[in-house]
Amino acid sequence: MKRLPIGQSDFKTIIEEDMYFVDKSLLIKEVIESGNVLLITRPRRFGKTLSQSMMKYFFDITQNNDYLFKNLKIYKEKNIIEKHLNKHPVIYITFKDLKSNNLKKMHDLLISELSTLYIDHKYVLDVLDNEEKIIYDKIMDREALDADYENSIRNLSKYMERYYGKKVIILIDECDIPIKQAYLYGYYDEITPLIGNLFSSALKDNVYLEKAVLTGITGVTKGSIFSGLNNIEVSIVLSNLLNDKYGFTKEEVEETLKYYELEYEEKEVIDWYNGYNFGGVEIYNPFSIINLVDEKKIGLYWMNTSGNYLIRKLIKEGSAELKDKIEKLINGEEIESKINETMVYGDLYLNSNESIWTLFLFSGYLKWIKETKEGYRRYTLAIPNKEVRMFYEDTVLLMLEEGNIQLDNILINLINGHIEEFKEDFQKLTMNTLSYFDVSGEEPERFYHGLILGMSVGLKEKYIIKSNRETGLGRADVVLIPKDKTDKGIIIEFKKFYKNEKTLLNSAQNGLKQINEKKYEEEIKSYGINDIIKVSIAFDKKEVEIVSNLDKEENNERKDLEYELKLKSIETAKKLKEMGLTKEQIIQVTGLSMEEIENL
Repeated sequence: MKRLPIGQSDFKTIIEEDMYFVDKSLLIKEVIESGNVLLITRPRRFGKTLSQSMMKYFFDITQNNDYLFKNLKIYKEKNIIEKHLNKHPVIYITFKDLKSNNLKKMHDLLISELSTLYIDHKYVLDVLDNEEKIIYDKIMDREALDADYENSIRNLSKYMERYYGKKVIILIDECDIPIKQAYLYGYYDEITPLIGNLFSSALKDNVYLEKAVLTGITGVTKGSIFSGLNNIEVSIVLSNLLNDKYGFTKEEVEETLKYYELEYEEKEVIDWYNGYNFGGVEIYNPFSIINLVDEKKIGLYWMNTSGNYLIRKLIKEGSAELKDKIEKLINGEEIESKINETMVYGDLYLNSNESIWTLFLFSGYLKWIKETKEGYRRYTLAIPNKEVRMFYEDTVLLMLEEGNIQLDNILINLINGHIEEFKEDFQKLTMNTLSYFDVSGEEPERFYHGLILGMSVGLKEKYIIKSNRETGLGRADVVLIPKDKTDKGIIIEFKKFYKNEKTLLNSAQNGLKQINEKKYEEEIKSYGINDIIKVSIAFDKKEVEIVSNLDKEENNERKDLEYELKLKSIETAKKLKEMGLTKEQIIQVTGLSMEEIENL
């Protein structure tokens, strides 16, 4: 039985060591038949680096790799084999390790990569003139000017074309990694021109170029680093081009499981790892499938790898609308958004939900179901599978932990009917954690939607949580339906304060009135639960006012208790008077007034 290629993305190693390989070699045919410059975007760990490695070994004129391909599908394409197998000079460069939290180090990493590239091809020095040799040496020694680095790939293609007498194929792997890093760590504007000029020089009107293939995650086309390119063809998750060449198809998954003699319920594997839609083709997560076979159990494989930080950051800092839609997605619903195919990381600075959903889709955290408005690029979107859904849920729980939000502790007083204690805890929570959800403090709705989002995940074991759903004659903000019918149902309405309501208390009271008038309790009652707590929470930035249907009951209980205590004090005063104590002494012991003592 063949060894699995766990952690291996070098095509030659996989074939030579006879590891298990899902044959995607016809990708080479489609690439040859596609445009002059091809950008392929897919989620991380969906086979991009392996495919680039495969093409490097196929085209590279310096090697004889016939033996690597003779048992693969591409070998049946005799015309392609004769014309292209090891017939082209190849420039191969990967940016997958260009990760840094500061501009200087990123700059150093980039010139180091370009320096290594030049060292690998220093044989071309034989065909260079003295001036070209001087600059070539400086690039190898990492002492060149930025302008020289920006033109380095183009110039290398010129030198290689001169050396071999043939145009060059350029393969660039994970081309958007430096841009993503720059966005995350605040030097986006500084690094983008350098990367953009490097690519533009190499790809635009390059007469020495036979074909270029670039891979990445985002569709950064015709903007940012590809500004001005008019010869680029793009394969994204929405397009038909190469739609079955990355990730595993249903047939490939079945073949893999059969080969390793693993029997799993088809629905279980689909629920966990399927769900992707690449140009209309049903695709499974290949990384998770390979690890499923290796570990022989269902697990969180793709989600436990690096690369989630930016997605978590965008959820945490997202708008109230974004948090509301995240909650809907977690609950298995679909959302709708326009998808910006030319999105660049810089668009995220605008906190545009459109750009965020686009990034989530391209990164594999959402799938597209259908185009809702043809020609307008509006799509229905959903979470692709259970593995990704658990990532969203874990992200929300992590947000709660980082914000020191203990929902169970806050709600226990409410569930037990201790409304005053609940009010006190909730007001403390607001003061301490509002800024966590919204750094500017100017959009408090983010906090409340974040809280709802937390409820939908953190309390799902005990409650059926529904928010902004049709119930009764309107839409309640939060409805908590206990799974244990002996517990109380809870309705929570959030009200933003408006000046025409005069006071925050009025706003809260209007919320409670709305709960009653709209009959929000009807859905809870349909579950056979009649003990329902209704709470209205009005807010104005960090100020909060809370009213509930328990307020009157608590006041009556308090009055009854106060009356009982007063009766006991009067009986005590009578006994003390009979014992001969003075009025002042009786007042001191019982707390009664002089008037009450005189009326004994």
